[in-house]
Amino acid sequence: MRLAALTLVLASLSLGLQAAPKRTSKKTSPRPPARQAARLEEGSVHVMRKGETAAAVARATGLSLAELKALNPGRNLGKLAVGDRLKVPAARPATPTLAEAGPSEVPVAPALVSRPALAALPLSPVVPPAPMPHLERLLPYQVRAAVPAPGPVASVHDETHQTPGTPSQLLARMQSVLPPVSEAELKALLPTFAPADPERLDLLWPVETRTISSAWGPRMRTKTVRVKNQRKKRVRYKGRHRGIDLTAPVGAAVFAALDGQVIMAGRHKQYGNYVVVDHGNGVATLYAHHKLNLVQEGDIVRRGQKIAEVGRTGNATGPHLHFELKVDGLQRNPLPVLNDEEEISSELAAQNTLIGAGARR
Repeated sequence: MRLAALTLVLASLSLGLQAAPKRTSKKTSPRPPARQAARLEEGSVHVMRKGETAAAVARATGLSLAELKALNPGRNLGKLAVGDRLKVPAARPATPTLAEAGPSEVPVAPALVSRPALAALPLSPVVPPAPMPHLERLLPYQVRAAVPAPGPVASVHDETHQTPGTPSQLLARMQSVLPPVSEAELKALLPTFAPADPERLDLLWPVETRTISSAWGPRMRTKTVRVKNQRKKRVRYKGRHRGIDLTAPVGAAVFAALDGQVIMAGRHKQYGNYVVVDHGNGVATLYAHHKLNLVQEGDIVRRGQKIAEVGRTGNATGPHLHFELKVDGLQRNPLPVLNDEEEISSELAAQNTLIGAGARR
């Protein structure tokens, strides 16, 4: 009897230990916020099935794991067995479809608010197609031809794309790129200069040295002549110098004395390399015996611009510049009208240096 009673006591103790919940050191999760607890509804029970977890039940019922735990206080959602019961929200009634709902249950769409119509946007102007003249300039032999008259297509194609044989045919084929310009408009576009006043001449020294080796007027000259028996003899004679000679080293800069236009530039037996500049109103200056001319006929030159380099070409005994002044075709002494105080500006001197360097290259 005692043994049977002891066996019953031990069995009851073991059953009580199995039924008691195990204590864990994990902290209890906080209660769900009030706005979440308010939407939970009680009244349904979910029975756990094989392979099902608390997270799956929470997703199926539209709850978070914290909300599911709040509905089931004292439950360890991490250790659920098959057949355990969990409280879940009651299933919400399904929203009736339009076919099942009655006339009073059909949702009514809100009335549309009418808005003022937008003003019509301005249309972009229509640009008619036009030929591309720059391509016609690059490809003069493939100019768009006029609409041909009815006839064989091959002959028109051959005539349009045939290479012209003369310049006149080429010009006839090419279309004009720019509108025609009158002679007056063309002259207005070209560089010009202010004409000189013959009564108030003010000339710049054409070289920087300003050393006169032979002045204006009469002077004794020497030349070689042939005498009897084909012998040569040097004789002295009295001549007249029509300009002034200015001593300068070979390669020194020669400057234009006034604004003007180059009307002659070349080589002469007596003058050697020379340049003649027209200053307007019958005033002209001549520069001779150059080593190198830096301008050509038709160029517009400015006062102080480098136009040549000093040399000894032509009939010259040493390097110097022969300078003449002509008014209405007659030589005049240039010395009284040379400006002894004017100097070439640093900016113009820098430009002259570039001109000389480019010519030497």
